[in-house]
This record gives sequence, C-alpha cells and structure tokens, in this order.
Amino acid sequence: MTKTLIAITQRADDLEFVTKVAQTAQLTVKQPADMDAAMALIDSEDAPVLFIDASAAADYSRFESAIQEKFGLFSSKIAANRIHFLSSDDIDRVPHLMASPIFGSYLRRNYTQAAGVGERYGRIIRASLLERAFGIDQLIKPGTRIQTIKLTNSKQKQEAVEVVRNYLVALKFQSRMATLIANSVDELLMNAIYDAPTDATGKHIYVSTPRNTEFELKDKASVELHVAFDGEVVALTAVDLFGSLEKAKLLGAISKIYREQEYRVRATVAGAGIGLATVFQTGGSFHFASDHGARTEVTVFFRKTENFKEFKNQFRFISTQFYF
Repeated sequence: MTKTLIAITQRADDLEFVTKVAQTAQLTVKQPADMDAAMALIDSEDAPVLFIDASAAADYSRFESAIQEKFGLFSSKIAANRIHFLSSDDIDRVPHLMASPIFGSYLRRNYTQAAGVGERYGRIIRASLLERAFGIDQLIKPGTRIQTIKLTNSKQKQEAVEVVRNYLVALKFQSRMATLIANSVDELLMNAIYDAPTDATGKHIYVSTPRNTEFELKDKASVELHVAFDGEVVALTAVDLFGSLEKAKLLGAISKIYREQEYRVRATVAGAGIGLATVFQTGGSFHFASDHGARTEVTVFFRKTENFKEFKNQFRFISTQFYF
C-alpha cells in the first residue's frame, strides 16, 4: 500500500489542507517543484495518492500530457481512484475534469476550516486505500453510531425519507436544511430501487417503469439506508446489490444536469436522471463506491451549520471508487 501523498500545487491553502488529509490517512506529503519532478516522484512510488491543482484547463492539460508521455493513461503507476482534482470553480466551469479519462475525485475549495475538512477528507483517502472502500463506518468519525433502515417494499421509500427528515429536525438542523437533506435521501433511494436493478444481460429492469410502482425488495433487490451523525456532519448511505453504476454516465449526468437549470426530477418516470447535481449545488458531498455486478454504495455528506448561506457554500467533493 502506498504511503505517499503527492501534492501538485503551489497554493498554501491546498498544502495546509492536504497536510491534515495526510495526517489522518497516515501518509507522507511530498510536494514536487514542477511537473517533471512530479512525474519522477510518481515513477518512484506505487500508485501514490495525487492531489492536483486543476482549476485551469491548461493546468489539467499539462498534467494529463505529462502522464501520457511518461507512463500512458492506463499505467499501473497511476490509479484513478487515488487522483483528486482541486478547483476553486464549480462543476459547470471545469468540464475538462469531469470528462477526464483519469477522473477520480473533484474537490471544490472552501477551506474555512482547513483542519476540520482535511480530517474528514482524510477518512475518504484512508478508505480509498483499502481493497474496497465500502462501509459508512470507514468514512465517518470513529465511534459514531450508525442506524440502518432496511427497505422491503418500494413504497417504503417515502416513509424512510420522512424518518430521516424528522431525525434531522430532532438534531436541531434548520427545517430548510433538513428538507434538502431528506430530498437527497429520496434521490439516493430512488436510484437504488428503480435505476440499479439489472437482469442477467445487464439491461436495466425498470427503465420504463413509473417510479411510483410498488414491488417487493428482497434478495438481490434489497436496499438499505445507513444514517450517521458525528455531532458535526451527517452521512447517509444507500446500498444496492447490483453494482450497475457506470462512472462515465454518472459524471456525464451530473455535468449535464448541472448546466440545465430547467431540469426537474420527474418522480413518475424511471430513468429521469439522478438529480445529484442539485444536491451538490446545495452543499452536499458524495462518495460513490461500486463493485461491478456486486454492490454500490452512494454516500452523501452535509455539515451542520448555523445558517443556510454557510450550509450551501461549505466544502464539497465528489469522490468515486469503481472496481471491476
């Protein structure tokens, strides 16, 4: 397992952040002076964790070109699951990252609490170095209580959403924040129930099925929701056993929906879109972990804040871990 985090950035705030990330994940930070030095460092390591300042398309292009020239994009020297792009821009301004063949994770800078967010993201990094980054317990503060809701019927989705909303209100989340988080749970469960199931040929079973259709959720079709609150951050994970999430389609959908302001989730039409870009816009962060044909876990994180402006503008990320 790699013990190195390579920070390809000259920004002081990035370095403060990644230093805390590395401390939490028990990695050593190395900061190359230029791109040539970065490639030499990567060559000397075993698929190290990479953090790259890639706000500008030109910066990303230099990095990709250097990787292509030195190793090739599919070299064992790099692993998309360990690449983390840092940006000061929102998704709609960095299409070069979302379309990257080596995309792993995207981080929207907001280091108002560099140590705190660094520790939180350090747990994401630590999980990414495991054989499989599954389990909400790997992503949250150690010792946090985890509650599990098992759905046995598709009609239980709305009940689960209301349970979460009421739980958040009891935790003193502002009503507007609680509703937004509950809506994100609705999105996660909708996808796990209606979008994830596939048949033996890989065809999506409910592609044309109205999303208010009732059916049992048993055996492989079973769905779970895990909920945890560590006193600062609430994390919610939807689990399905199909492992049918496709990285390219996921990133394409998020990018497209993010640009289409008229987009609205249509609750009665299967495959209408995951709507996760809206969740990201309103302060949520995501961790996607999918083992092809076996399991998908999608986790959304929200930090509890004093006001909605701070809630919406909090540090955010989209982290992907795909296994084949």
